[in-house]
Amino acid sequence: QEDQEARTPIYLSTLFTLDSPEPWYTIAYVGREIALSQVVRPRASSLYNIKLDGTETRRLTYTPNHSFDPIQMSDGRLVYAAERYPLEPDPRPGRVRLFAVHIEGADAELYAGDAGCRIQHMPCSTASGLVVFVESEQLTPDGAGQLACVTESRPHVTYKRLTENPAWLYLHPSPLRGSRVLVSRRPADGHGTCGIFSFDCEGLSCEPVFDSLEHHDVQAKLVLPRSRPDGHSTVVDTKAESGVFYGLNCYDADDLMRPHLTKGSVKSVRFIEGVLQSAAGMASSISAGPAVARRLIGEAPVEADGSFNVEVPASTPILLQTLDERGLALATCGWIWVQPKETRGCIGCHEDPELAPENTYVFALRRPSNRLTLPPDKRRTVTFRDDVAPILRNQCALADCHGGSDIPLRIPLSAHEPSIEDILAAYDAILAPADGSGNSLGSLPRRGKYVDAGRARTSWFVWQLMGADVSRPWDRHSPRPLSVRRKVSSMPPLSKGIALDDRQIRTIVQWIDLGATFAPAASAASSSTSPGEVK
Repeated sequence: QEDQEARTPIYLSTLFTLDSPEPWYTIAYVGREIALSQVVRPRASSLYNIKLDGTETRRLTYTPNHSFDPIQMSDGRLVYAAERYPLEPDPRPGRVRLFAVHIEGADAELYAGDAGCRIQHMPCSTASGLVVFVESEQLTPDGAGQLACVTESRPHVTYKRLTENPAWLYLHPSPLRGSRVLVSRRPADGHGTCGIFSFDCEGLSCEPVFDSLEHHDVQAKLVLPRSRPDGHSTVVDTKAESGVFYGLNCYDADDLMRPHLTKGSVKSVRFIEGVLQSAAGMASSISAGPAVARRLIGEAPVEADGSFNVEVPASTPILLQTLDERGLALATCGWIWVQPKETRGCIGCHEDPELAPENTYVFALRRPSNRLTLPPDKRRTVTFRDDVAPILRNQCALADCHGGSDIPLRIPLSAHEPSIEDILAAYDAILAPADGSGNSLGSLPRRGKYVDAGRARTSWFVWQLMGADVSRPWDRHSPRPLSVRRKVSSMPPLSKGIALDDRQIRTIVQWIDLGATFAPAASAASSSTSPGEVK
């Protein structure tokens, strides 16, 4: 591709449709998007594939972060490493995990679960059915770490650490024979060079193969014929513009949420588009908001049995949120996507990945899909400047309310037409961080004094508008528990101003749940790759 930086190419097995005259071969590679990533780096990378004659480029993954290190498994799927960052306020740093996807980009899933170290990459697949990878808690300059593995048959529950000696670090495992891999090893103290070793994943022995004292020896590959991975039949049609997401039961959730979800408590699902921004389009002020802005694709009902069935735009980074009767997001799932004409389903909301779906004809599949397929220029943004500031100016920024100068939260919007500087000042005041360290938007979302960007249900600003603490039990038992309980009183106080109506409150809730963006995003130019790195 002349207009794209392409790296890490691998040959793939055959791809075909039901009416293909014959199967065709493709190459997968890592390609770069010229856009800000979720943590404000001026690049993000995705997996692509392309026919051997250079035609029919397809993008396989759609996230605003790095996807890299692809390999093809014997079953035909790609396993790759990808960055993941919190989408709700959370003090934990990002992670690099292993994911799997078919060679045309359908049915992406977390592959090896969440066990093990924070960073997991450089996977390889052995003839004995192991997926071996490098892992570490902190990223080293060359990516070296310890070796770990999972089995291909049950990757979510078979994590095993293979090396433990802190004196040595490993990188670039590749299959040798049986359960053995070729791997580079170097001293952890930085002295000496990398050598090539044969590592036995069952006996845990490490034997030298080649080690030059003058050079680093890395990325060794066995030059022998290999078994051809399975081919893949696809329904993906690159001419289509949409695909379908369906869920069988929103109430089948993770262990924290499941005990507190009752039938009828989930009313709808919200689909949100992630809008990549170019570095040039991102304002220099921290007040510009998240680097990956969010645009509302739409909301669709959840049936009485917890199922939903929605047609959405294809080839688009998407967040999915389940909503209660007040429109508050109960949980956020992302980043996900659907390929053109793909039908993609899930059992529940962060359900046990080893569960098989029940043999039930759910309500949502007994009718046509809800269509949320507006073109990009018709999808609604909910921003502070255009949607929230006018509400606050008319009903909150009064002289005897938050327009005064002697109150903790001053909203300087009392003028008939407030200046952009006043609107920015109001935005910064409302988005003030809890620890006084400066606005954290544009990086990982963190707790704020008044607003938790990305999570309205724990935002004190929303509690005051609704007159109640609307957080959920799982918020108090998550890795990021709520801070000290805060007094809640209805706003505005009696005899001061007019209370916001349901529509206005819902607009503010949507604004926060969509990331609390200041203004509409400047979209990035697409595409062009670099290997991943995690904050």
